[in-house]
Amino acid sequence: MTADPRVTELTATRTVAISTAWNLFGRVFPLLIAIAATPLLLRAMGISRWGIFSLALALVSTFTIFDVGLGRALTRTIAYAIAHGEDAAAADATKTGLLVLALLGVVFAGLVALGLHVYVRDALNVPVALRPEVTTALDVLCLALPLVVVNGALWGVLAAYQRVGAYTVINLPILALYYLGPLATLAIWHSLVPVMAVQVFCRALMTVVLWPLTHRVMPSLASARVSFRAIRPVLRLGGWMMVSNLAWPVLLYLDRFVIASVLSTAATAWYATPFDVIFRFTALPQAVMAAAFPAMTTAHRATPGRAALLYRRTMLAVGGMVLPAALVVIALAGPLLRLWLGAPFALHATPVLRLLGFGILFYSLDIVAEGLVDGLGRPAFNARLALLEIAILIPLLLVLLPRFGVVGAAASWVVRVAISFALRLWVLTRIFPEARGELRRLVPVFALSLLALLAALTGPVAAAAGLLVAGTFAWTRALSNEERTLLLLRLRRAPAP
Repeated sequence: MTADPRVTELTATRTVAISTAWNLFGRVFPLLIAIAATPLLLRAMGISRWGIFSLALALVSTFTIFDVGLGRALTRTIAYAIAHGEDAAAADATKTGLLVLALLGVVFAGLVALGLHVYVRDALNVPVALRPEVTTALDVLCLALPLVVVNGALWGVLAAYQRVGAYTVINLPILALYYLGPLATLAIWHSLVPVMAVQVFCRALMTVVLWPLTHRVMPSLASARVSFRAIRPVLRLGGWMMVSNLAWPVLLYLDRFVIASVLSTAATAWYATPFDVIFRFTALPQAVMAAAFPAMTTAHRATPGRAALLYRRTMLAVGGMVLPAALVVIALAGPLLRLWLGAPFALHATPVLRLLGFGILFYSLDIVAEGLVDGLGRPAFNARLALLEIAILIPLLLVLLPRFGVVGAAASWVVRVAISFALRLWVLTRIFPEARGELRRLVPVFALSLLALLAALTGPVAAAAGLLVAGTFAWTRALSNEERTLLLLRLRRAPAP
């Protein structure tokens, strides 16, 4: 059977690579802005307000859970529709899904605001004089919730069609405003309220940018109908994805909220700042998966073997990007933090950053594995695993946090990540037989990468040696002769800088 040319194009490695490059550029640019702005914001806010601001950034990231799983389910539905040429049904599902998400966003924004009032009043360890300001600032931030969930769905449509270049270019100034905007407001008002208003403005501006781009890639959206029959399959998938979405912020941010309550907001800053630095590296796998997830989903429906091939290549690409960064963090955590935020801050944050460096590689690879499980139509496993991870994380925090402080919180996160990654790889061998051979070629690379991370504890030279060994093995064993030849040809044809 002749493959649909559109499906072939959307699942081609070259197409995924181009979309990934745009995604990476769009994520690395704000990362550089954040690194440069963090010391300035820390000085302008003071340690207590900075601790609250770091909590607020975590909170706005968690707003994506309130799409009740519809965002990713919608992307998967569109990818499947593309494989079968069902554009009209995809447009109906998209229009209905956007309406449902907007309504749910408004409702959840009110509920979150009420919950935050209780948290600030009864649990948050913050100076009494700051409480009214913090309460108002968080109320303002909740206005971003409907915008975040709608933007996520609009982005999912663009990702399904591998159209992210124009979005990235237009959106770069908005991403810069996330950090530059607060700096500007702090020069006039020494308050968190206008800082949060900037965050809301940025999300509203993003909606204005995404809306016409979505209509351009999906012209049938203009004539689409609101049809709950069209969205029914999305809701079925979204139900399990909703469980994963609800568990995600608990797994990611529970530790810092516990630290703020049990220890102090200053201790939260010592943990949250290195965590936010290391977690920025997930921009790499997220950028790759924004392109690879719809491609693997579409390919699995048409040719499962191609989906398995894309999976291995995606894992190697993510590992090749994240491992060097993790090695640098482990080997040079102390000097980098002293240079960036000063010796007193580095004294508390260095062991946290080095420990988190162990987990970030496997967390990044787990993002790819989780996406493939969702793409295979098995979100129930991801949901159940997320609940199991919470059951593991809570006792770990209860045991390690009182004894080791913020270092114990970092250790809890690393252990939880390692367990999740191992279980997800195991289940993929059961539900996706075509991927077993590809995974067998990757396991030795994972083991050598772990040894390289351990070697980095002794210094930069050992880290470089470990990277060389892991990279050599990946090149000679994890890639086929054809893939090595193709890569070399493309490198030779690359234009000179």
